[in-house]
Amino acid sequence: MNPVIDKIYTGVVQFSLVSLTIALAWFAFIYYPRVVNDYRTGNFPKKLAVAPVSAASKQFPIETNAYRIVFGKSSDTYYVFINGNNLDAYVNNRNSARLALKTALSMDNLCTISVIYVSNALLSVPQRFNSEPC
Repeated sequence: MNPVIDKIYTGVVQFSLVSLTIALAWFAFIYYPRVVNDYRTGNFPKKLAVAPVSAASKQFPIETNAYRIVFGKSSDTYYVFINGNNLDAYVNNRNSARLALKTALSMDNLCTISVIYVSNALLSVPQRFNSEPC
């Protein structure tokens, strides 16, 4: 190789090695312990990248563009009417409705209550998507 190019190449490699070593040491010994300590003490970031999902109201019916949850007092059953033109959209909207119902009822799971899921688009939905995984 050309001696000038060889010197430039050696300088770039050495600079890269030194800068990456400094960055690794900074992350390992300064940044990472500080972040771990913040989380351990409960000092979480003020602005989250993803907002938590919750039901806006604890009164029934709960309605969104994706689903409608109604409580049948006479049957003591929750009816969930789910929008979705295909099975993927239906399952996604059903999961959102389940989460909203759990939040509204302050429950960890829905196994102890009666919930009936109905597709508004009259999709042929397999039974495993219409029952609670208990």
